[in-house]
Amino acid sequence: MFALFERLLHSTDTPRQPEPPPGLIAFYWHFARQAKGLFIALFATGFLVAILDSMIPVFMGRVVSLVSGSDPARLWDESWRTLLGMAGVLLILRPLALTSQNLITHQAISANVSNMIRWQTHWHVARQSWAFFQNDFAGRIATRVLQTGPSVRESLVALITGVWYILVYGTSALFLLASADRWLALPISIWFVGYLVLLRAFVPRMRDRSKVVSEARSMLTGRVVDTYTNILTVKLFARARNEDAYVRDAIDEHTALFHSSLRLNTLFSFCLTTLNAMLVKTLGIKAD
Repeated sequence: MFALFERLLHSTDTPRQPEPPPGLIAFYWHFARQAKGLFIALFATGFLVAILDSMIPVFMGRVVSLVSGSDPARLWDESWRTLLGMAGVLLILRPLALTSQNLITHQAISANVSNMIRWQTHWHVARQSWAFFQNDFAGRIATRVLQTGPSVRESLVALITGVWYILVYGTSALFLLASADRWLALPISIWFVGYLVLLRAFVPRMRDRSKVVSEARSMLTGRVVDTYTNILTVKLFARARNEDAYVRDAIDEHTALFHSSLRLNTLFSFCLTTLNAMLVKTLGIKAD
């Protein structure tokens, strides 16, 4: 079964359009369209998982209602169809949906799409002029080629699974609470607005800082690889103190930029945790 999913995409086929187009959206679509069937399947399974997960609190409430409103001796006789239906969803449908999502994510997409992008990026870079490689570090170029695949794949999968899950699960919670009491839907709506504000405030800054960190990491890798590539010249003519300073400066710069990026991640996590706590507290007050 694993091999069936792993063979759905061939990573090293010759690209029909070797040069990726300019622009972020066009760049993503250039690679995503080559595996659009897999991403559509991931979209569908993600929707199904989110729907099934949103049914869990409904089932819990239904079980509580059945237990509190029925004679325990007659509970099974009166509600066995409902109980079996809920058990079927939780014990059969949900595991199957999660397994399907994992097979598509891990077996069909993770390795195949990442290495497809790496192969096509290498195919394009290797056909550049001799001067192109003389104007940059070999390690820096190689790092860009190898990092592009996982970065594009991870962001696409996160967009489809994470954001889609939040939207479906949050919308389901909104309608369920509104059906019980319309005032309970107000905190969820405010949470959605607050979450969008956080995304609008943090995501562009995270993107910019991640880009800077990626540049610094590529430079660091380039300097290290450049040192090892020219190790004979380094051993014969260079001073160890100068070579150490050459790499140390790159490490210090990368460390400082990485710290700046991680500070933003921690701040975003704090704001999101605070927003979630406010939602829980507000719902508790409304329920009381």
